[in-house]
Amino acid sequence: MNDPGSDAQDVELGLVKEGTRSSLMGESKQGLEEKMNNDFRGELLKRHQSISKILTDLVSDEGKGKKGKKIKLTFEDVRVQIGGQELLKGIRGEARPGQVLSIMGPSGSGKTTLLNSLAGRQKLSGGRIFLNDHRQIKAMKRYIAYVLQDEVFFGVMTVQQVMYFTAMIRLPDTMSEKEKMERADAVMELLEIKKCAHSIVGTPFQRGISGGERKRLNVGVQLITWPSLILLDEPTSGLDSSTSYDLILTLRELARQGCTIVTTIHQPSSAVFQLFDKLLVLAEGQTFYSGDADKVVGHFESLGYRCPANYNPGDFVLELAKSKVALKNIFGGSKAISSPGPSSMNTMEVITEGKSEASGSVPSRAAAAAADRKSSLSPPSKGDASWEDAFPSSWWTQFKALFHRAWLVKQSQSLDNLQMIQVACLTVVVSLVWFQMDAKEDSIQDRFGLVFFTVIFWTFFPMFQAVATFPPERAVLLRERAQGAYRLSAYYLAKMLAETPLNIINPSAFVIVTYWMTDLHDSVGTFFLYWLLLLINVEFASSTGMLVSASQTSPKKALVTVSTLVLTSMLLGGFYVNPDNIPIWLRWVRWLSFVTYSFGSMVTQVFDGGLRFSCGAESQYDACETRDYISGTDVLDNRGITDIPVVYALVLFFSTVIVKFATYVVLFYRYKPKTPL
Repeated sequence: MNDPGSDAQDVELGLVKEGTRSSLMGESKQGLEEKMNNDFRGELLKRHQSISKILTDLVSDEGKGKKGKKIKLTFEDVRVQIGGQELLKGIRGEARPGQVLSIMGPSGSGKTTLLNSLAGRQKLSGGRIFLNDHRQIKAMKRYIAYVLQDEVFFGVMTVQQVMYFTAMIRLPDTMSEKEKMERADAVMELLEIKKCAHSIVGTPFQRGISGGERKRLNVGVQLITWPSLILLDEPTSGLDSSTSYDLILTLRELARQGCTIVTTIHQPSSAVFQLFDKLLVLAEGQTFYSGDADKVVGHFESLGYRCPANYNPGDFVLELAKSKVALKNIFGGSKAISSPGPSSMNTMEVITEGKSEASGSVPSRAAAAAADRKSSLSPPSKGDASWEDAFPSSWWTQFKALFHRAWLVKQSQSLDNLQMIQVACLTVVVSLVWFQMDAKEDSIQDRFGLVFFTVIFWTFFPMFQAVATFPPERAVLLRERAQGAYRLSAYYLAKMLAETPLNIINPSAFVIVTYWMTDLHDSVGTFFLYWLLLLINVEFASSTGMLVSASQTSPKKALVTVSTLVLTSMLLGGFYVNPDNIPIWLRWVRWLSFVTYSFGSMVTQVFDGGLRFSCGAESQYDACETRDYISGTDVLDNRGITDIPVVYALVLFFSTVIVKFATYVVLFYRYKPKTPL
């Protein structure tokens, strides 16, 4: 039987042991948490030091960065009205070099509209925007980067190819190609996208990098030029909290090197919020708060709105900006919100941390000028070569990079492989259908049919292929032109040359096989001229397709335009209707048909080359009344074709030149950025 005292002693001893064990476990847990926190802080510090080192190395590249070209952005009474609705109601503020200005607010508060206005991409209804105390000027645009919320890239290119291309065209020729590549590698390392350098960006049909990596790539192509002023539209959307923190930390370190950073952000984490220097909060198109980011909580506490302990300041401000009661109390009534006047402007000054701080935060024009002089922010002058409106790279450098990109994109298009298969199949079919035509009268129509089919097929094929040239690239071209990345002439010529090989290879393979397999003519000289005329026709058709592509942004409209043009030219080309049988008042229209020139020159080249055809039993040719054969000239006379191949070929050639020039002009105006930035 057990002793009760012994049992109590055992229980007490067990409790002591359990308490000791619990104490040890508590100490162990506390130590583990402390170790994890230390590891996290150490990793964070290491990341911070890595970012600082990369940025310092970039800045220390003498003559390759834009160090010293500082830009202060000031905006006063900015108003935007669209369709009778006022989206921005007298917004004012400034962003200085060395600072990160965050623009926050609920959805629909006007954040993106304000950023577009600051970038010059949105027409103002009122107000003024200044760069270094001067109105926005074209000379500064190459020192300003605008990171759009939507990523626009060629999805078939890899991350490294995108970055290298950007480095080649947007960095000056004073840097060697190796140095440009090193700059691109450094930026990829900075944004932690080097691990996916050889992965494609991605298309709707090909899986590529993640959304977060695309977002960082979007920032990277702008950082590569080391801009003086960076505007970003919600750069952290779609990113996890850790990646968002790294990105904003990079931007803050970039600001510490002399850049001016302005970013919109929807809902930052508390860690990200602490990285902001200045804060501009919008609510219903008005300024809800403007001032230091670390004073926003204290400011609203002074107005009676206390932020709960351990609560994210960013969430607190957003909830407050969405509160109808808070808006009514702060703005002084809903009427002031909807139609701001002098009273609402006074209210705005009050909420920017007091009148004295508001006037310092949003200086007058004279005060801004004084601040510029004190901070040594010099505006550009006509004699300042560092600010002059010149492309950073030469035309030849731009052309090489653009051609390389266009060629990469062209090679990756699987549709081109299918088209080559299509051409191969049709080549075989045509060779079999018209196989080894004899020299009898009934083969005359067969030869006409073969030449006409060749002309029409090699009109439709390149034209419909070219009509899809520019619309898929419209967004990229507009963005890059807005950035002043390259000359349009370099882009256009590179694009034309990249499209040329298939315009030569495919029709050449077709004509080489079909010409000899069908026994169209036995003359080698006629073959080469026939081949040359076909290539001119293909180039004209392709150029016409590119012109329609440049002028029409809607694929449906482009297809309708091309179809109407080709079908009309077919009817007037001289195959379906003898030109002499066309009503006299309509005959002049046939000279507007390019098929008239291509078909006329090619068929004349075939029949006016010594061909003879034996007369049929009931021949329709007058020549058979006096002899037993029909010459090629007899055939052309019977058809009313009195064309001179050389003249027609020259007309088609110069028409091609005119169409190509017209395409450039259309591109210049239709794809012209609406803004200076």
